[in-house]
Amino acid sequence: MRWRGDEKLPEEWHFQIDEKPGDKKLTRVAAKIRPRDTTPGTGAGATDPFTPQRRRNADALARAQAA
Repeated sequence: MRWRGDEKLPEEWHFQIDEKPGDKKLTRVAAKIRPRDTTPGTGAGATDPFTPQRRRNADALARAQAA
């Protein structure tokens, strides 16, 4: 796994897997992360930032930071 946040032109959102197609390491990594795409609630963006508890937490943090 490689993170582009460490590059000369950083892209902190960019991750990539640096293995050649067919490499056994790639197969293992793919098997590990693939279920996150097929199991509801486990992949990227699976968190709803607008749930009431998350909103309360965000509001509390904003108040604490403003104090």
